[in-house]
Amino acid sequence: MSIIKRLAPDVASKIAAGEVVEKPFNVIKELVENSCDAGASKIIVEILDGGLSKIKVTDNGKGIDLDDLPLALERFATSKAESVEDVYSATTFGFRGEALAAISSVSDFILRSGKDGKAYEIRSYYGEISNPKPAPAIVGTSIEVNKLFENLPARRKFLKSSKSLESEIIKLIKHFSLVNPDKDISLICDNKNIFSVSSTDNLLIRSSKVFANKAFVLGCLENEFAKIDVATTIPSACDRLKRDAIIIGVNGRLIKDTSLIQAVITAYYRLIPDGRYPISIVNINIDPNRVDANVHPAKLEVRFENPRDIFSLVTEAVSSAFKGKGVNIDYDHKEINHLYNQIGEDAVIIDHSINKERAKIQQESYNNYKSTKDYIKSNTSENIISTYQPTKVEYTINIDKELNPHEYKLDTIKQDMGLEEKIAQGMFRVVGQIDKTYIVIETEDKHILFIDQHVAHEKVLYERIQAKNEAEPKPSIILHDAISIDVTDEIIESIDNYRIDLNNFGYDYKISGVNKIDILRVPYTVIRMDIAKEFKLIVIDLCTTGKSKREDAPRAMLSCKSAIKAGDELKIDEMEYLVKLLFNTKNFGTCPHGRPIIYAMPIDDLARKFYR
Repeated sequence: MSIIKRLAPDVASKIAAGEVVEKPFNVIKELVENSCDAGASKIIVEILDGGLSKIKVTDNGKGIDLDDLPLALERFATSKAESVEDVYSATTFGFRGEALAAISSVSDFILRSGKDGKAYEIRSYYGEISNPKPAPAIVGTSIEVNKLFENLPARRKFLKSSKSLESEIIKLIKHFSLVNPDKDISLICDNKNIFSVSSTDNLLIRSSKVFANKAFVLGCLENEFAKIDVATTIPSACDRLKRDAIIIGVNGRLIKDTSLIQAVITAYYRLIPDGRYPISIVNINIDPNRVDANVHPAKLEVRFENPRDIFSLVTEAVSSAFKGKGVNIDYDHKEINHLYNQIGEDAVIIDHSINKERAKIQQESYNNYKSTKDYIKSNTSENIISTYQPTKVEYTINIDKELNPHEYKLDTIKQDMGLEEKIAQGMFRVVGQIDKTYIVIETEDKHILFIDQHVAHEKVLYERIQAKNEAEPKPSIILHDAISIDVTDEIIESIDNYRIDLNNFGYDYKISGVNKIDILRVPYTVIRMDIAKEFKLIVIDLCTTGKSKREDAPRAMLSCKSAIKAGDELKIDEMEYLVKLLFNTKNFGTCPHGRPIIYAMPIDDLARKFYR
């Protein structure tokens, strides 16, 4: 007696539906992708009860012919492919009708479609398909999915709550809109308009709408086989605890690719703290023949012909987007909203054109800063250096020697320079120092900047060391009497691996015996401290950090340990000089460990506190 039996067609269709339709999320994903394949430029999604009671997707695509309506509900019927080769070189999201058979077998399903002034509808009541009949004229296609899984109570009872299902759908539509910027997309939940974007909204505006007006910048990179458009948060605005807001699209299709997510994260290396992630939208447009889009049953993964090249291209595109935009001054959400209202969407493309024009106007109101007027009168980099030469102050950190100002040759001032460049040239006013930790400056565009002096100095030291293969040793003091410390076997065995790094930061030593090290030379910053304790802590951290696979980890750690500390009192000219050097670094918004350096506050916000 045979124990293998053929399943009845209705049972087989219900089981097959599970391959495509797990929950309302999957239904909407399939229907929206079908709308795109039909050439729709406008898509409206409506749901009730998280999609369990009703899902309706309406588009203005090319529609379906009357003769094709019954075929649209058959499995493996499509107008998009005739051979296996067509499948692997598909330029579409999927195949119109591929998922409709599965969806219509587990719902009360109505498909209406119109073209050439005529419209028809076909209905499937949990797999029982009726004949097509005339319908009120529409342009495009409308699909209703009612009472999903009502014929499968065992599956329905394991679904999440309607609110949870709704949240998944909202996230899907928002993310889908980001990788399909040429579509008008709307979402209506329980008769309320939840989300809407227009094809006139560029990627920057869409990103800001989806992610609560975060500070985004745009990037674009193109080569012979792919074009990558990026909207990503500047380093100082990267505060996500998960990487779930790194969105990847390939030819308009949302995908999950751990490698490309890592490519985005790699672009922020040493710019944001460990455990923090950016919001990034990466749209990859690539020759369909160079990507296999059918390696995953739910079409969530793709396989690239040249994955390493794509990885590098994504990292470079993201890096180029925020390069030099480390401070959230010109790109905060309040200003973006203001620009939307006052000027229009073109104003928020981050190209500094508006800021430069604004800076020219505001320059006229900045002439009351005497230091700036004197500064402008100095025509050469040599005069600039001498104007801001820090004086030697007993019992304070001597930044003049500490940072070696002659390594930074400043250009002659240009009247059309941007705000960040003006700060780099010294065009700001130091207000003072708070808690011997934070430098406060006022900028000419009416912002107050709070700068963490420790991480600012750390950033300067780190970039100076990174810029040279063999950095010049820092000025230091040779100790008249060497200081001996006891260390462990592990430190004795590994410390010589970091001798060059230690020398470059102003330290020198010799191994003087079993588990003993003599300290011979130290930098300025530790001369008034417990030298033995400081050096021991440094070599312990260094030998621990040195185990990192990242070869610059010891330099980052030493930059931190060698920088001026919170609690060090600085004079005005020392603060001025440190700020200038900071703004001459790259991506000056975060330190080598990813911690923020600068917090900016518009003076208008302060004025509002006083009801001005």
